[in-house]
Amino acid sequence: MRLSIKTIAILTASTAALSACHVIPKPVEAPVVQAPVAVQVPTAPLCYEVSALQRVEIPADTKTVVGISYIDNEPYEPLEQRTSQDIIIKQAEVFYVIIDPQTGNQTEITNFCDATVEIGPVGPGLGETMGAPTTG
Repeated sequence: MRLSIKTIAILTASTAALSACHVIPKPVEAPVVQAPVAVQVPTAPLCYEVSALQRVEIPADTKTVVGISYIDNEPYEPLEQRTSQDIIIKQAEVFYVIIDPQTGNQTEITNFCDATVEIGPVGPGLGETMGAPTTG
């Protein structure tokens, strides 16, 4: 079977025409843009008065150390004296908070209008004694 150039051209053209189906894509919907909502946020003051805040104090952790003095006192009874002393193992801390009336959450405040406000570790430091020794 001999095919002429015309027949080959017709077959090629018809095959190309049948295989060239074009798919039209669906149109893309434009995204829905909502208008921004302005929320009034109360402005925080630049500094806080201590009288408007709540003071929180974490007490110091102490350890009681007992010392025993023993003196041999011949021919009498030996002399023995016990003393106890509280030693700081964790220093006390002070900080100020403001309480949100709606949620009850506390926010620590560090910017005070008065520069002399003492915050952070206070009182005797680590290893220092607390009060006078007591005898027992």
